[in-house]
Amino acid sequence: MEEFVDQTKTLVGALGWDLFREMRGRAAEPLEQLTTTADDPSPVFFFRGEGFSAEMMISQSGDFVVMAGSKARARTTPTISKGTLALRETLLKSGVLRVDASMLVFASDYRFTSASAAAATVIGASANGRILWKLADGRCYADWEAEGTLTQGEPGTNG
Repeated sequence: MEEFVDQTKTLVGALGWDLFREMRGRAAEPLEQLTTTADDPSPVFFFRGEGFSAEMMISQSGDFVVMAGSKARARTTPTISKGTLALRETLLKSGVLRVDASMLVFASDYRFTSASAAAATVIGASANGRILWKLADGRCYADWEAEGTLTQGEPGTNG
């Protein structure tokens, strides 16, 4: 059984899905540790639309950090997962998200374990963050990752 689980994790990971990672986020390290350096090649990704405007960087540990000041849609859709809905409620109760007029604002940086979890929290619906988070030049996160830009430790690996 253990071999089956290992093979499943390998296959699912190769497809780019993070099904076996813990989906809970956590507060990010201070902003000065997230700035782009030679050791941390992450550019800023954007996710914008009606009622939301967020920015995200990738930490050296591979977490997806939605930056303080990012705006999330206040309303949710029927497609939002129960887990994402619960996470949004937790973030509101803890003060990471705060209500500001007709939207939610990230009061602090927040780490997510996947681009999709970050996007779903921002948009209030199910979301594929790999294609929704964009760079200023229009490339999506999946394209940027496929180019091998994300090194995470060793040259030639793409996380």
